Parts: sequence; C-alpha cells; structure tokens
Amino acid sequence: MRIAIVDDEKIWRDCITDALHRLDTNREMEIELFTSGEEYLKSETKYDISLIDIEMSGMDGFATILKAKEHNPDGIYMILTTHLEMSRMGYRVNAFRYIDKTKLEELDEAMKSADILLQRNQKITVDVIGDGPRKIALKNIIYVETEKHYVLIHLRQTTIKCKNTLHEVENMLKNNCFARCHNAYIVNLDEIVHMRDGIIYLSNDKDIDV
Repeated sequence: MRIAIVDDEKIWRDCITDALHRLDTNREMEIELFTSGEEYLKSETKYDISLIDIEMSGMDGFATILKAKEHNPDGIYMILTTHLEMSRMGYRVNAFRYIDKTKLEELDEAMKSADILLQRNQKITVDVIGDGPRKIALKNIIYVETEKHYVLIHLRQTTIKCKNTLHEVENMLKNNCFARCHNAYIVNLDEIVHMRDGIIYLSNDKDIDV
C-alpha cells in the first residue's frame, strides 16, 4: 500500500506517520512525505491513499486533490484538517474521509475502510470471446453465471462472454466480496439489495437463485 502524506507542517507529518506505523502491524505501508501540494503533484506517483492537509501555503488541499485526480482517478484521497468546519467544502473533491489532526484515532477506521475499497478497485483478467484478454475491475462486476460452455460476467453497463470456466473465475475472485451462491452463479455481495424465499435481488434489477 503506497501512501502519501502532504502537509506543510513537520509536526503533523511526523504525527500522522507515527499513527500510520502503529496501525501497520504487517509492515505493508510505503509512506512518502511532501511539504506542499506542488511537490506532491510533481512526483507523478499513483498513490493508493493520499492524506492531504486543507490549509497549506501555495496550493491548498482542495486544489491539490482536484489536480491529482486527473492523473490518478482511482486513488483514495483523505483530507487532513484542524478546522472541521471547512470540511463542508469537501463536496468539491468528493474526499473519502475528513481526518481531524487532533484526533488521529480516526485513522484506524478510515484506513480499514480504505483497504476494503482498494480491494474493490483490483482487477482480474478474463478471456473475452472475440476480444481476447481484458482487465475488469471487481467493483464493476454484479454477478457471474454459466451459459452452456461459457461464462457471462454481468457488469454495470454491459455483459461479456468469456472462455474461462466458472471455477477459474471463482478462483480469481477469492478473498474478495464475492460468493458462489449456486452451481451456476457467483454474486457480488455488495450488489445484493435483498433476499427472499431463496431468491437474491440485485442492484441491476435482476434476480438469481440461491
């Protein structure tokens, strides 16, 4: 997990770094520090998570996030502040979280939620009939089903037919938010609206058997 901390005050860069290290029991974080939005953007690195202070000399946090999203739209952006009243302006950048720098215990929940989101952003590669290998983001898959000798992957905007077996796709989806609910179906648990009488109702208005 690559993480950027962007803050023009050393005391806060150090405090946030220490807080993250306490959470990183598995030593999976690579943390880089930046003293300004301009310095951060100049790196052109695609960080998984960026924690960015709102109030900085030069480019402020909101402008920094807007610019960063042009280069890394899939990154997760958290706003750091000691003035939470400013967070109402966060709609401009659709920030993932607002972290009060005086209450860094909030980082625990924020990082756990970000880790789940990062897993959803992962991609698998399937062999699409007539098109060859294609990468698909897990978050775009609603459900998977078998059709004769092929597999249909139902995405948010379309459905693709693959040469892969259902077992192969199931293995690709392991350890993520998917479940084999039927011999013929794998479902994205996030896309379930409700279940009744052995039928799952999905976000795309389809229903499948359990």
